[in-house]
Amino acid sequence: QVYMLKVEGIAFRFLPDPVQVKNALELKASVGPGGFDGVPVFQSDLLVVKKEDRRYCPIYFQKEDLEKALSTAVSSRSRVSTISSHMAVGSLEDVLKKMAISEENSGWDDLIFIPPGKSHSQHIQEI
Repeated sequence: QVYMLKVEGIAFRFLPDPVQVKNALELKASVGPGGFDGVPVFQSDLLVVKKEDRRYCPIYFQKEDLEKALSTAVSSRSRVSTISSHMAVGSLEDVLKKMAISEENSGWDDLIFIPPGKSHSQHIQEI
C-alpha cells in the first residue's frame, strides 16, 4: 500500500503487509538469527525466467506468490520442504539501494518486481 505524505519531504512510503512481515520473520528465523527491517520481498534462486535475449529474476511482495511459482516450477517429485529451503527474504529498501549502486551486468538489473497476486509469467508478458 502506498500513502502520500507531505512530512519531511517524503513523496510516498511503502507500508508492508503485516502478514508478509510475519512470513519474512519466520523465514529469516529458519535460516538463522537476526531481525528484519523494511518492506519484505521474497525470491528464489530456482526461479530465473528468460524472455527473448533477456533474463529475469522475479522478486515477490507476498511469500504465497513465490510458493505458488515454485510449486509450479519445481517437479512434483520434490517435497514442499525443499521448496521453502530455496526461498530467500530481503528488504525492498536494501534491494533498491543495491540496484542503484550496482555495476552494469552485475545481475542486479535482472530483477523484476512481481505485483501481489500475479505470476511472473503474467507480469513478464505485460512488459
